[in-house]
Amino acid sequence: MKRVGVLGGTGEIGKRTVEVLKKEYPVIASYYSRYEKSSENCVFTRVDIADTEAVRHFCGQCDIIVNCGGASFLNGEKVARIASQLRIPYVDPSGEAFLETKLSDIKEENVFVLSSGYFPGMSGLLMRHICESFDIPEKICGLSVSEETPSQSAIEDFILTNLSGFGVALNYYDNGYLRRDERERFEIIRNKGYRFQNYLTVETERIARKYALQKANWYNTSFGEEIIQKLQMAVIRLKSGGEGYREIVGEVIEIFRRNLKDRRQFTYIKIEGQGLSGNKRLVRKAEMTSDCSSEISAIIAAYAVKSLLSAPLKNGIYYAMDIISSEALIEDMDGLNARLAICETQERSEDECDEGEI
Repeated sequence: MKRVGVLGGTGEIGKRTVEVLKKEYPVIASYYSRYEKSSENCVFTRVDIADTEAVRHFCGQCDIIVNCGGASFLNGEKVARIASQLRIPYVDPSGEAFLETKLSDIKEENVFVLSSGYFPGMSGLLMRHICESFDIPEKICGLSVSEETPSQSAIEDFILTNLSGFGVALNYYDNGYLRRDERERFEIIRNKGYRFQNYLTVETERIARKYALQKANWYNTSFGEEIIQKLQMAVIRLKSGGEGYREIVGEVIEIFRRNLKDRRQFTYIKIEGQGLSGNKRLVRKAEMTSDCSSEISAIIAAYAVKSLLSAPLKNGIYYAMDIISSEALIEDMDGLNARLAICETQERSEDECDEGEI
């Protein structure tokens, strides 16, 4: 049976990915500072991801590798190139467009699956599922809320990927063009109001172009002025050499902890699409919730692995949303740590689609 390797197997995403995969495959997982005892169907071994030869030795024991070892922006290219040299398929919960660019010179030498996480990842898979549910998809919009304290790696990846072209702020997709729209959208989620603004992600634009949509929006919620200022400071530090930016990231984590004190953490995605089914114009909506985004990231990373092992792909760079069967995932949802609801309504007016309450 194929052996799956999970680098960073004791991190927030890694440990959850291990839990999903070890039910079906033998797993070898690495840890660095958090010792973990081996268990049935999972062997843990210590690996310093900064040690290239140690990473190479680890990957050499695997038939496929999932890189959950810290910020992808910082080590994704190195691990992906090692996997390529060993001809081992590579799965990254992050990666996005920046890693696609970095790996362009070796894209024909191995299989690379990027954006295999919560957002991008599950967000794109749900958008694809909604689009494919219509005979003719016309519009898609999505948003996400994460009321949780992020990890150091998650914040670093957020900062670094945004610096490298994660998307276009205050823009949406309109019939092949990007349009600027600075208006806020307001939603009530779990009895709390949230303000969102357009942020056209690479993932959303890819969906829009693939399905020739008339319109596509992705909405990001604001972190709040205090956190935004800290993130801007971190960006400035990075651009001027990087000294001190990790300390700022630590301060951001403490602000999140303070703001979320005594509140139940959760993460939420909503995707809403409009299109034609027969002669009817319908609106279909998918809503996913979980206790934390790492649970959803782990589901996508694990199902990317399952997809590759069940149906090998030609060498190239793929996004998880392109290779995972949404139907198979939906069928398995009862056994996973996330909840998904999909519903259908008749067409609503443009104003109703742009603003709503949950």
